[in-house]
Amino acid sequence: MLYKKSKMQYIIKIATTLFFMVWDIYWGLALGFILSSLVRAFVPTKKISDKLGKDSLSGLGLSAFFGAISSSCSYAAASMARTLLIKGATWPNAVAFMVASTNLVFEIFIVIVSLLGWSFFGGEVFGGLFFIVISAILIRRLFSSKLKEQALAHTKQNEHGNHHNHDHASGHSHQHEQKPSCCHSMPAKTDIVEPNVADKLQTASGHFFMDVTMVGKDILIGLVVSSVLMVLVPDRFWQSLFLTTDHQLPHILVLAWNAIVGILVAVIAFVCSVGNIVMAAVLWHGGISFGGVIAFILSDLVTIPMLMVFRSYYGSKPMWLLFVTMAASIFFTALILDYSFAALNWLPQTHQGSMAMTGQHFEWNYNTWLNFVFIPLSVVYFLRGRKTLKMH
Repeated sequence: MLYKKSKMQYIIKIATTLFFMVWDIYWGLALGFILSSLVRAFVPTKKISDKLGKDSLSGLGLSAFFGAISSSCSYAAASMARTLLIKGATWPNAVAFMVASTNLVFEIFIVIVSLLGWSFFGGEVFGGLFFIVISAILIRRLFSSKLKEQALAHTKQNEHGNHHNHDHASGHSHQHEQKPSCCHSMPAKTDIVEPNVADKLQTASGHFFMDVTMVGKDILIGLVVSSVLMVLVPDRFWQSLFLTTDHQLPHILVLAWNAIVGILVAVIAFVCSVGNIVMAAVLWHGGISFGGVIAFILSDLVTIPMLMVFRSYYGSKPMWLLFVTMAASIFFTALILDYSFAALNWLPQTHQGSMAMTGQHFEWNYNTWLNFVFIPLSVVYFLRGRKTLKMH
């Protein structure tokens, strides 16, 4: 009886952790997917390709800026990055958008300052910028033109396949698959009719439905795994993973090990958005280095669920190359931050603090009000998108 009671307590705690994690990320996730669908429906391909279609500092800067103001979860950022690639953006610019959208955003900064302090705020800002620049250099060197073409072809084929599957599921013939949703009720004309705003919104809702159904299971798996690990793995386990600065090994090896551990922990214990920062606070108080914390925070784009999304979007080989490229960029970023912040005397001086996870209670704050807006909005938008695809 005592065992069953203890087991039930763990189940309740895991479920509670999962709920609050979903509550923390929902509005950002919904907003990101909605923005992605609207861009695909409203923004002409030429405008994207003109602005982000060349590898340059200005293109990289614009990508980072657009990512920062979009403020979305990693899954939604990946969906938006795929949209940018389809619209003609380069791979370095698409990755820059993802990094900025998940790490250089206002709500993340607020939580970092609250839980970790101003040093980590600076580390997040400079770390995100270093990550963008290093990854851009590596992608230009490692991604061949042939691989880029294969990945983009896989993306477009995947997108058309989703249209095809939804058409068969609703009992429509294949010939309807090629017909734009905005023009289904219009008479046939030889001239191309420009769709109006209502038609574009209808098309956008279809994109939203397909994106959510494509990666929704991967998102749920990542959140459940994170909740289980956060509840069941004891603090002493995290502490045993890290090397402290007074270790007998050379200092650079200590910092390198902690950066690697930060990346690996993130890969298997993904926590999105605000929960990611809370988990980072646990690792910091467990003894990981400054750069290791930043490596963990930046690694939300190389987790197992995210890799599954990349494989779905681009294929297996591009997925693995993205993983290697971004993981290497994060590793070098962590080392650069450890040494540069130490030289500037900006490193935090203590690891003291509570190891308990915080924020697992309901509060009336901006996150609550945004969820009250985006939960019903996203549900209506999702149902509208499903209806749109069934019609065509």
